[in-house]
Amino acid sequence: MRNLTLFFCLLTTSLFAQSESDSIFFICNGEEVYIDTLDLINNPAVFYAYIESLDCEEAQDWANAIWYYEKSLKLERNDKTIQNLELANLKIIDRIEDIPQLFYKKWWSSFISIFNTFSWQLISILIIWLALTIKILSQFTNYKKEHFLSILYSLALISVFATYSSYQRNITKKEAIIFTSSIVVNSAPTTNSTNLFSLHSGSKIEILDTIGEWINIKIANGSSGCT
Repeated sequence: MRNLTLFFCLLTTSLFAQSESDSIFFICNGEEVYIDTLDLINNPAVFYAYIESLDCEEAQDWANAIWYYEKSLKLERNDKTIQNLELANLKIIDRIEDIPQLFYKKWWSSFISIFNTFSWQLISILIIWLALTIKILSQFTNYKKEHFLSILYSLALISVFATYSSYQRNITKKEAIIFTSSIVVNSAPTTNSTNLFSLHSGSKIEILDTIGEWINIKIANGSSGCT
């Protein structure tokens, strides 16, 4: 209830303060937090998930804190949230290092992180619409912009690929946070299979498949198994 009241108070204040300032400031659990007023109005779920994660940190409930930070990043990527997520991951037992990415994959991942999936969809539609409009005009008038059209076609192709990649990463990809104290990951979906490794509360996994009551998972360092 406290978070909900705070949210509505800040939302009401931001409607009147936007002309004077681009951000609002408050203190939550001793931490100074700056929230862009337009982000707060347009995507309040990001703000609420962020506040929930701070509450979980105060209670040292790191699994929930990580879950809320991950949820917030799915809605909108933010440097402050990324930093807090990295700090929260230092509080859990497992230290899982990501597989180093090739430079072009790392660049592409950073590029599609500039906007969320919905924004990439809008950008793609706008560019395609603009290209088609100019193409139609060139057919019936003397308006000829072939070089400009070529650029628009290239931008449309890039934005469509970016939309697809963002959709695959943020929506299609199934990820989860472990909340139990520990789990054992086996080599196969049977109790007689080899125990490969164990994971603890707060660790992030990717769900590849489900086989009966077993879940085929993968972690950031590339290791996989069934649990």
